[in-house]
Amino acid sequence: MVETVININQSGEEVEQEHNEDVIITAPFDPNQDIVISTPPLNMGDIIDRLEHNEIKIDTEFQRLPDLWNATKKSRFIESILLKLPVPAFYFDAGDDNLWRIIDGLQRISTIKSFVIDKTLKLENLEFLKDYNNDYFDDLPRSLQRRIKTFPITGNILGRGTPDVVKYNIFNRINQGGLKLVPQEMRHALHQGKASDLVADLVRGEDLLDDNGELKKASTEEGVAFVRATDGKIRSQRMQDRDFANRFIAFYLIHYTEYAPDLDSFLSKGMAKINELSDEEIEKLKNDFKKAMNLAYAIFDNDAFRKRFDEYDDRKPVNKALFEVLSVNFAKLSREECELLHDRTETFQTAFIELHQYNDFVQSISSGTAQPERVTKRFEAINGIIQETLNQA
Repeated sequence: MVETVININQSGEEVEQEHNEDVIITAPFDPNQDIVISTPPLNMGDIIDRLEHNEIKIDTEFQRLPDLWNATKKSRFIESILLKLPVPAFYFDAGDDNLWRIIDGLQRISTIKSFVIDKTLKLENLEFLKDYNNDYFDDLPRSLQRRIKTFPITGNILGRGTPDVVKYNIFNRINQGGLKLVPQEMRHALHQGKASDLVADLVRGEDLLDDNGELKKASTEEGVAFVRATDGKIRSQRMQDRDFANRFIAFYLIHYTEYAPDLDSFLSKGMAKINELSDEEIEKLKNDFKKAMNLAYAIFDNDAFRKRFDEYDDRKPVNKALFEVLSVNFAKLSREECELLHDRTETFQTAFIELHQYNDFVQSISSGTAQPERVTKRFEAINGIIQETLNQA
Protein backbone atom coordinates (compact mmCIF):
# COMPACT_ATOMS: atom_id res chain seq x y z
CA MET A 1 0.00 0.00 0.00
CA VAL A 2 1.37 3.42 -0.96
CA GLU A 3 1.48 5.87 1.94
CA THR A 4 1.92 9.60 1.53
CA VAL A 5 2.00 12.54 3.89
CA ILE A 6 0.28 15.69 2.64
CA ASN A 7 1.12 19.17 3.93
CA ILE A 8 -1.00 22.18 3.04
CA ASN A 9 1.10 25.16 2.07
CA GLN A 10 0.23 28.83 2.45
CA SER A 11 -1.38 29.12 -0.96
CA GLY A 12 -3.79 26.31 -0.13
CA GLU A 13 -2.31 23.68 -2.46
CA GLU A 14 -1.06 20.42 -1.11
CA VAL A 15 2.62 19.47 -1.19
CA GLU A 16 3.25 15.74 -1.11
CA GLN A 17 6.04 14.49 1.08
CA GLU A 18 7.38 10.99 1.12
CA HIS A 19 6.59 8.66 3.98
CA ASN A 20 9.97 7.69 5.43
CA GLU A 21 11.03 5.61 8.35
CA ASP A 22 12.99 7.12 11.24
CA VAL A 23 16.67 7.61 10.49
CA ILE A 24 18.94 4.89 11.81
CA ILE A 25 22.52 5.99 12.46
CA THR A 26 24.77 3.35 10.94
CA ALA A 27 28.09 5.08 11.63
CA PRO A 28 28.15 5.84 15.39
CA PHE A 29 30.70 8.28 16.72
CA ASP A 30 33.06 7.78 19.64
CA PRO A 31 31.68 9.83 22.56
CA ASN A 32 35.06 9.76 24.29
CA GLN A 33 36.83 11.41 21.38
CA ASP A 34 34.29 13.23 19.24
CA ILE A 35 32.22 15.11 21.82
CA VAL A 36 34.07 18.06 23.33
CA ILE A 37 31.66 20.02 25.55
CA SER A 38 32.43 22.46 28.35
CA THR A 39 29.99 24.15 30.69
CA PRO A 40 31.67 27.32 31.97
CA PRO A 41 29.85 29.52 34.51
CA LEU A 42 27.82 32.06 32.53
CA ASN A 43 25.19 34.70 33.12
CA MET A 44 23.01 36.64 30.73
CA GLY A 45 25.47 39.52 30.88
CA ASP A 46 28.08 37.34 29.18
CA ILE A 47 25.66 36.72 26.32
CA ILE A 48 24.78 40.41 26.10
CA ASP A 49 28.48 41.35 26.02
CA ARG A 50 29.15 38.91 23.18
CA LEU A 51 26.12 40.17 21.27
CA GLU A 52 27.29 43.77 21.63
CA HIS A 53 30.66 42.82 20.16
CA ASN A 54 29.21 40.63 17.37
CA GLU A 55 30.75 37.51 18.90
CA ILE A 56 27.60 35.43 18.63
CA LYS A 57 26.39 34.69 15.11
CA ILE A 58 22.69 35.32 14.68
CA ASP A 59 21.58 34.34 11.22
CA THR A 60 18.83 36.87 10.59
CA GLU A 61 17.41 34.89 7.65
CA PHE A 62 17.22 31.81 9.84
CA GLN A 63 15.55 33.85 12.58
CA ARG A 64 13.10 35.47 10.17
CA LEU A 65 11.89 32.36 8.38
CA PRO A 66 10.58 30.31 11.34
CA ASP A 67 9.31 33.40 13.21
CA LEU A 68 8.15 31.11 15.97
CA TRP A 69 7.97 33.67 18.79
CA ASN A 70 5.47 36.51 18.80
CA ALA A 71 5.73 39.57 21.08
CA THR A 72 3.80 37.87 23.88
CA LYS A 73 6.08 34.83 23.96
CA LYS A 74 9.15 37.08 23.90
CA SER A 75 7.73 39.21 26.71
CA ARG A 76 7.00 36.20 28.87
CA PHE A 77 10.52 34.92 28.39
CA ILE A 78 11.79 38.24 29.76
CA GLU A 79 9.23 37.92 32.56
CA SER A 80 10.62 34.47 33.44
CA ILE A 81 14.06 36.01 33.88
CA LEU A 82 12.70 38.85 36.00
CA LEU A 83 10.93 36.27 38.18
CA LYS A 84 14.18 34.27 38.44
CA LEU A 85 12.56 31.19 36.94
CA PRO A 86 14.89 28.62 35.35
CA VAL A 87 15.22 28.71 31.57
CA PRO A 88 16.46 25.96 29.23
CA ALA A 89 20.17 25.50 28.63
CA PHE A 90 21.89 27.14 25.67
CA TYR A 91 24.11 25.26 23.23
CA PHE A 92 26.87 26.94 21.22
CA ASP A 93 29.35 25.78 18.61
CA ALA A 94 32.65 27.38 19.62
CA GLY A 95 34.78 25.98 16.80
CA ASP A 96 35.85 29.60 16.39
CA ASP A 97 36.55 31.00 19.85
CA ASN A 98 35.83 34.51 18.63
CA LEU A 99 32.46 33.71 17.06
CA TRP A 100 30.00 31.37 18.71
CA ARG A 101 27.29 29.83 16.55
CA ILE A 102 23.95 29.10 18.17
CA ILE A 103 22.98 25.44 18.13
CA ASP A 104 20.03 25.83 20.49
CA GLY A 105 18.59 29.02 21.96
CA LEU A 106 18.23 31.21 18.88
CA GLN A 107 14.77 32.52 19.76
CA ARG A 108 15.77 33.28 23.36
CA ILE A 109 18.98 35.04 22.37
CA SER A 110 17.18 37.00 19.65
CA THR A 111 14.68 38.10 22.29
CA ILE A 112 17.45 39.32 24.60
CA LYS A 113 19.06 41.16 21.71
CA SER A 114 15.85 42.92 20.68
CA PHE A 115 14.98 43.85 24.28
CA VAL A 116 18.33 44.78 25.84
CA ILE A 117 20.50 45.85 22.91
CA ASP A 118 18.26 46.92 20.02
CA LYS A 119 15.60 48.15 22.47
CA THR A 120 12.84 47.40 19.97
CA LEU A 121 10.84 44.95 22.10
CA LYS A 122 8.06 46.37 24.26
CA LEU A 123 6.74 44.08 26.97
CA GLU A 124 3.12 43.02 26.59
CA ASN A 125 0.63 40.52 27.99
CA LEU A 126 2.79 39.78 31.03
CA GLU A 127 1.21 37.18 33.28
CA PHE A 128 2.43 38.34 36.70
CA LEU A 129 4.42 41.57 36.38
CA LYS A 130 1.58 43.48 34.77
CA ASP A 131 2.89 46.84 35.99
CA TYR A 132 5.66 46.55 33.41
CA ASN A 133 3.41 46.04 30.39
CA ASN A 134 4.33 48.52 27.63
CA ASP A 135 7.82 49.01 29.10
CA TYR A 136 11.03 48.89 27.08
CA PHE A 137 14.32 47.84 28.70
CA ASP A 138 15.24 51.43 29.55
CA ASP A 139 11.91 51.88 31.33
CA LEU A 140 12.65 49.14 33.85
CA PRO A 141 14.04 50.04 37.28
CA ARG A 142 17.79 49.71 37.53
CA SER A 143 17.38 46.71 39.86
CA LEU A 144 15.43 44.78 37.22
CA GLN A 145 17.87 45.71 34.47
CA ARG A 146 20.66 44.34 36.67
CA ARG A 147 18.61 41.21 37.39
CA ILE A 148 18.51 40.43 33.67
CA LYS A 149 22.23 40.94 33.21
CA THR A 150 23.23 38.87 36.24
CA PHE A 151 20.73 36.08 35.58
CA PRO A 152 22.69 32.77 35.66
CA ILE A 153 22.36 30.48 32.68
CA THR A 154 23.63 27.07 31.64
CA GLY A 155 25.71 27.20 28.48
CA ASN A 156 26.99 24.04 26.81
CA ILE A 157 29.92 24.89 24.57
CA LEU A 158 30.92 22.48 21.81
CA GLY A 159 34.65 22.84 21.34
CA ARG A 160 36.82 22.85 18.25
CA GLY A 161 37.14 19.47 16.58
CA THR A 162 33.61 18.26 17.25
CA PRO A 163 32.50 16.66 13.92
CA ASP A 164 29.46 18.05 12.10
CA VAL A 165 27.68 14.70 12.39
CA VAL A 166 27.95 14.97 16.18
CA LYS A 167 26.71 18.58 16.18
CA TYR A 168 23.77 17.56 14.01
CA ASN A 169 22.90 14.68 16.31
CA ILE A 170 23.05 16.91 19.39
CA PHE A 171 20.99 19.55 17.61
CA ASN A 172 18.39 16.93 16.69
CA ARG A 173 18.16 15.54 20.23
CA ILE A 174 17.77 18.87 22.02
CA ASN A 175 15.10 20.08 19.60
CA GLN A 176 12.45 17.53 20.51
CA GLY A 177 10.00 19.87 22.24
CA GLY A 178 7.20 22.11 21.03
CA LEU A 179 9.61 24.21 18.95
CA LYS A 180 11.30 21.29 17.25
CA LEU A 181 13.29 22.40 14.24
CA VAL A 182 12.82 20.65 10.94
CA PRO A 183 15.90 18.91 9.48
CA GLN A 184 16.55 21.62 6.88
CA GLU A 185 16.67 24.29 9.60
CA MET A 186 19.26 22.22 11.42
CA ARG A 187 21.33 21.70 8.28
CA HIS A 188 21.12 25.43 7.61
CA ALA A 189 22.33 26.30 11.12
CA LEU A 190 25.24 23.85 10.94
CA HIS A 191 26.47 24.83 7.46
CA GLN A 192 26.69 28.59 7.57
CA GLY A 193 28.47 30.64 4.93
CA LYS A 194 28.95 29.42 1.39
CA ALA A 195 26.64 26.42 1.78
CA SER A 196 23.66 28.17 3.37
CA ASP A 197 24.04 31.13 0.99
CA LEU A 198 23.94 28.88 -2.08
CA VAL A 199 20.84 27.02 -0.90
CA ALA A 200 19.09 30.34 -0.23
CA ASP A 201 20.11 31.74 -3.63
CA LEU A 202 18.62 28.79 -5.53
CA VAL A 203 15.10 29.49 -4.26
CA ARG A 204 14.98 33.27 -3.68
CA GLY A 205 12.33 34.24 -6.21
CA GLU A 206 11.54 37.59 -4.62
CA ASP A 207 13.60 40.45 -3.22
CA LEU A 208 14.31 40.11 0.50
CA LEU A 209 13.69 43.33 2.41
CA ASP A 210 14.76 44.32 5.91
CA ASP A 211 12.41 45.64 8.59
CA ASN A 212 12.71 49.14 7.13
CA GLY A 213 11.70 48.05 3.65
CA GLU A 214 15.23 48.40 2.31
CA LEU A 215 16.63 45.82 -0.11
CA LYS A 216 18.56 43.21 1.83
CA LYS A 217 19.06 40.58 -0.88
CA ALA A 218 17.80 40.69 -4.43
CA SER A 219 15.96 37.83 -6.07
CA THR A 220 18.09 35.52 -8.21
CA GLU A 221 17.48 34.25 -11.73
CA GLU A 222 17.62 30.68 -10.50
CA GLY A 223 15.22 31.51 -7.68
CA VAL A 224 12.72 33.05 -10.09
CA ALA A 225 13.00 29.95 -12.28
CA PHE A 226 12.40 27.69 -9.25
CA VAL A 227 9.28 29.57 -8.19
CA ARG A 228 7.90 29.48 -11.74
CA ALA A 229 8.64 25.76 -12.23
CA THR A 230 6.96 24.86 -8.92
CA ASP A 231 4.07 27.23 -9.65
CA GLY A 232 4.83 29.20 -6.50
CA LYS A 233 3.55 26.36 -4.34
CA ILE A 234 6.63 25.67 -2.21
CA ARG A 235 6.63 27.87 0.85
CA SER A 236 9.70 29.47 2.39
CA GLN A 237 8.36 29.20 5.94
CA ARG A 238 10.26 26.51 7.86
CA MET A 239 12.67 26.37 4.90
CA GLN A 240 10.63 23.93 2.86
CA ASP A 241 11.89 25.56 -0.34
CA ARG A 242 15.49 25.21 0.82
CA ASP A 243 14.90 21.53 1.51
CA PHE A 244 14.08 21.14 -2.19
CA ALA A 245 17.28 23.01 -3.12
CA ASN A 246 19.34 20.92 -0.69
CA ARG A 247 18.07 17.73 -2.30
CA PHE A 248 19.05 18.98 -5.75
CA ILE A 249 22.52 19.97 -4.54
CA ALA A 250 23.22 16.65 -2.82
CA PHE A 251 22.24 14.48 -5.79
CA TYR A 252 23.89 16.91 -8.24
CA LEU A 253 27.23 16.77 -6.40
CA ILE A 254 27.09 13.12 -5.30
CA HIS A 255 26.02 10.42 -7.76
CA TYR A 256 22.92 8.55 -6.68
CA THR A 257 24.87 5.26 -6.70
CA GLU A 258 26.86 6.66 -3.74
CA TYR A 259 23.71 7.40 -1.75
CA ALA A 260 24.10 6.21 1.87
CA PRO A 261 23.30 5.66 4.66
CA ASP A 262 20.11 7.73 5.06
CA LEU A 263 18.56 10.88 3.61
CA ASP A 264 19.45 13.33 6.40
CA SER A 265 23.09 12.24 6.44
CA PHE A 266 23.25 12.37 2.64
CA LEU A 267 21.78 15.88 2.48
CA SER A 268 24.18 17.07 5.18
CA LYS A 269 27.04 15.56 3.19
CA GLY A 270 25.82 17.49 0.17
CA MET A 271 25.85 20.73 2.17
CA ALA A 272 29.39 20.02 3.35
CA LYS A 273 30.61 19.41 -0.23
CA ILE A 274 29.55 22.93 -1.23
CA ASN A 275 32.51 24.27 0.74
CA GLU A 276 34.82 22.34 -1.57
CA LEU A 277 33.52 24.11 -4.69
CA SER A 278 35.25 26.98 -6.43
CA ASP A 279 33.35 30.14 -7.37
CA GLU A 280 33.24 28.89 -10.97
CA GLU A 281 31.79 25.54 -9.90
CA ILE A 282 29.13 27.25 -7.81
CA GLU A 283 28.19 29.45 -10.74
CA LYS A 284 27.91 26.38 -12.97
CA LEU A 285 25.70 24.66 -10.38
CA LYS A 286 23.41 27.71 -10.31
CA ASN A 287 23.20 27.83 -14.09
CA ASP A 288 22.49 24.09 -14.30
CA PHE A 289 19.75 24.44 -11.68
CA LYS A 290 18.18 27.33 -13.60
CA LYS A 291 18.45 25.30 -16.82
CA ALA A 292 16.67 22.37 -15.14
CA MET A 293 13.89 24.58 -13.78
CA ASN A 294 13.35 26.23 -17.16
CA LEU A 295 13.25 22.87 -18.96
CA ALA A 296 10.79 21.43 -16.42
CA TYR A 297 8.49 24.40 -16.95
CA ALA A 298 8.87 24.23 -20.74
CA ILE A 299 7.88 20.54 -20.79
CA PHE A 300 5.27 20.37 -18.02
CA ASP A 301 4.13 23.98 -17.66
CA ASN A 302 2.57 24.28 -14.17
CA ASP A 303 2.39 20.50 -13.78
CA ALA A 304 6.12 19.93 -13.17
CA PHE A 305 7.32 17.55 -10.45
CA ARG A 306 3.89 16.00 -9.99
CA LYS A 307 2.63 12.47 -10.48
CA ARG A 308 0.48 11.90 -13.53
CA PHE A 309 -1.19 8.54 -14.12
CA ASP A 310 -2.98 9.46 -17.36
CA GLU A 311 -3.47 12.42 -19.67
CA TYR A 312 -6.69 13.47 -17.95
CA ASP A 313 -5.54 12.86 -14.38
CA ASP A 314 -6.32 15.52 -11.78
CA ARG A 315 -3.42 17.77 -10.88
CA LYS A 316 -1.39 16.24 -8.07
CA PRO A 317 0.73 17.88 -5.33
CA VAL A 318 4.40 18.68 -5.89
CA ASN A 319 6.43 15.55 -5.12
CA LYS A 320 9.90 15.89 -3.57
CA ALA A 321 11.22 12.62 -4.97
CA LEU A 322 10.20 13.63 -8.50
CA PHE A 323 11.79 17.03 -7.97
CA GLU A 324 15.08 15.38 -7.00
CA VAL A 325 15.24 13.04 -9.94
CA LEU A 326 13.89 15.32 -12.67
CA SER A 327 15.86 18.40 -11.63
CA VAL A 328 19.19 16.55 -11.38
CA ASN A 329 18.73 14.63 -14.63
CA PHE A 330 17.70 17.79 -16.48
CA ALA A 331 20.64 19.70 -15.00
CA LYS A 332 23.10 17.15 -16.36
CA LEU A 333 21.89 17.56 -19.95
CA SER A 334 23.74 19.67 -22.48
CA ARG A 335 22.06 22.67 -24.07
CA GLU A 336 21.55 20.68 -27.26
CA GLU A 337 19.97 17.79 -25.35
CA CYS A 338 17.66 20.19 -23.51
CA GLU A 339 16.49 21.64 -26.81
CA LEU A 340 15.92 18.19 -28.29
CA LEU A 341 14.00 16.98 -25.25
CA HIS A 342 11.87 20.12 -25.40
CA ASP A 343 11.20 19.52 -29.10
CA ARG A 344 10.00 16.02 -28.17
CA THR A 345 7.85 17.16 -25.25
CA GLU A 346 4.85 15.06 -26.21
CA THR A 347 6.94 11.89 -26.50
CA PHE A 348 8.57 12.52 -23.13
CA GLN A 349 5.27 13.31 -21.43
CA THR A 350 3.80 10.06 -22.72
CA ALA A 351 6.78 8.07 -21.45
CA PHE A 352 6.53 9.84 -18.08
CA ILE A 353 2.86 8.86 -17.75
CA GLU A 354 3.63 5.28 -18.76
CA LEU A 355 6.19 5.04 -15.95
CA HIS A 356 3.33 5.53 -13.52
CA GLN A 357 1.79 2.25 -14.65
CA TYR A 358 4.66 0.39 -12.93
CA ASN A 359 4.11 -0.12 -9.23
CA ASP A 360 7.82 -0.28 -8.38
CA PHE A 361 8.34 3.19 -9.87
CA VAL A 362 5.30 4.62 -8.07
CA GLN A 363 6.59 3.10 -4.83
CA SER A 364 9.97 4.75 -5.41
CA ILE A 365 8.40 8.22 -5.41
CA SER A 366 5.69 7.57 -2.80
CA SER A 367 6.70 5.41 0.15
CA GLY A 368 10.03 4.85 1.83
CA THR A 369 11.61 7.11 -0.79
CA ALA A 370 14.80 7.45 1.27
CA GLN A 371 15.58 3.75 0.96
CA PRO A 372 18.65 3.24 -1.27
CA GLU A 373 16.93 0.78 -3.63
CA ARG A 374 14.10 3.24 -4.26
CA VAL A 375 16.50 6.10 -4.89
CA THR A 376 18.23 3.92 -7.49
CA LYS A 377 14.94 2.85 -9.03
CA ARG A 378 13.61 6.34 -9.69
CA PHE A 379 16.91 7.69 -10.99
CA GLU A 380 17.35 4.78 -13.38
CA ALA A 381 13.73 5.01 -14.55
CA ILE A 382 13.75 8.75 -15.27
CA ASN A 383 17.18 8.64 -16.89
CA GLY A 384 15.92 5.76 -19.01
CA ILE A 385 12.96 7.65 -20.50
CA ILE A 386 15.14 10.72 -21.07
CA GLN A 387 17.65 8.71 -23.06
CA GLU A 388 14.92 6.87 -24.98
CA THR A 389 13.36 10.19 -25.95
CA LEU A 390 16.69 11.69 -26.99
CA ASN A 391 17.69 8.60 -29.00
CA GLN A 392 14.39 8.28 -30.79
CA ALA A 393 14.95 7.83 -34.50
